[in-house]
Amino acid sequence: MAITIITLTLTVAMFIWGKWRSDVTAVAALCVLMLTGVLSPSEALAGFASPVVIMMVGLFVVGGALLQTGLAREGGNRMMSFAKGSERRAFLLVMLSTSFIGAFVSNTGTVALMMPIVVSMSAQAGFSSSRLLMPLAFASSLGGMLTLIGTPPNLVVSEALEKAGYQPLGFFAFLPVGLIVIALGIIMLLPMSKQL
Repeated sequence: MAITIITLTLTVAMFIWGKWRSDVTAVAALCVLMLTGVLSPSEALAGFASPVVIMMVGLFVVGGALLQTGLAREGGNRMMSFAKGSERRAFLLVMLSTSFIGAFVSNTGTVALMMPIVVSMSAQAGFSSSRLLMPLAFASSLGGMLTLIGTPPNLVVSEALEKAGYQPLGFFAFLPVGLIVIALGIIMLLPMSKQL
C-alpha cells in the first residue's frame, strides 16, 4: 500500500512539475508498480485493451488528420467570410463550430484545431482574440456532451452499463441534453465575453 501511495504522489508531483512529458511519467509509474509487484503484467497492460483507450487513440489520429490535410485552414477562411467583421457573429460561429467538432474529437484536439483559426480570424477582423478563446475552451467541453465519443466519461459510463448487464448507450443518447447545455452556454457566455 505504501509503494502505491508513494508512486501516485510522485506521479502527481511530476505531472504538476511538467519537466517530463505526461505520457513518459505515466508509463514510468506503471513500470514502477509492475516491477515492485503491486501490479501483475496482465493487470498493468489490461487498460491498453479497453475500447475507451482505443477510441481515444483513434480520436487523436482524426484530429491530426484534420490539421495535416488543411481542412482546419479552410474552415478558418470560411468562418471569416461568414463573420463579415461582426464580433457577435464570430462568437456564435466559434461556439457552434467548436461544439460540433467537439462532439467527434477530444476536447484537447478540438481546442488545438480551432485556436489557430480563431486567432487568425480575430486578427483579420480586427478584434481581440482573447474574447473568443475562453468561449472556445468552453464550447469544446460542451460539444463533448453531444455524442458518445465526445468525451471519455461518456464512453466509460456506457461501458460500465454494459458490464452491469444493461443496454449500452446509443451514439446520440446525450444529444438532447447536450443541445440544451450548449444553448445555455451561449446565452451565458455572450455577455460575459464582452464584460470580462
